[in-house]
Amino acid sequence: MLKESQIVLSKTDLRGEDYSNRKLMQFSAVGCRFEACDFSGVDITDASFGAGQLQSEYYECNFNDARMHMSAGGYARFVRRSFQDVDIRHWTCFAVELIDCAFSGKLQDVIFNGSVPQDRQRYLNRRVNEFTGNDFFAAEFVNVTFRTGIDLSRQKLPPGSQYIYLPDAARALMRAQSFLSHWQDNTEWRGLALLIIDVLRKEAEKGQSEMFLNIDDYATQRSFPPQVVEKVFELLRAG
Repeated sequence: MLKESQIVLSKTDLRGEDYSNRKLMQFSAVGCRFEACDFSGVDITDASFGAGQLQSEYYECNFNDARMHMSAGGYARFVRRSFQDVDIRHWTCFAVELIDCAFSGKLQDVIFNGSVPQDRQRYLNRRVNEFTGNDFFAAEFVNVTFRTGIDLSRQKLPPGSQYIYLPDAARALMRAQSFLSHWQDNTEWRGLALLIIDVLRKEAEKGQSEMFLNIDDYATQRSFPPQVVEKVFELLRAG
């Protein structure tokens, strides 16, 4: 028996439903379609908008002022959806599509994938996630990663001196690696700097030709010495 703080839906079409300002321990949707539904002000401890093995779809829904801790991205498609002044954490989007969505507020520990992992393709009958026309200009990114082929030129990215956009990541990384291989200031720092480059190079090899990086993620979240991070980002900006 579900508690009042739990919403679990399966194979349901909903239009104009009001979930606003509710405090939920769990929200789960399997193979559902939501249209013009109001999730504004919702506070969810465990949110799974694409649970199970069927895709759920959200069209023109309002998630403004939502506070959500995601259990997983699952299988979900969001179209023309508003995420203003949100706090979204731990959203791992291996098979999530975002089209013409607008964000402000904080996104923390988020992964967006451009391609569907091979072991999940059979559930969706597709290899690529549609990810286009999204506006992140007013959002704060903390450990947010775009991977496996997302076209960043088709998104509006946040401004700020902490961010760096690499339109040709492979080229910038190759130049930085070449310089660092001969960096003599500190052999320990050189090794750590090359480690950062190697991690990013592997992402480029998996299809992410453009990159959007946040220097603060490396200086604080991943505990690299600030001198190392500053040197790496200096080289990447120049490349």
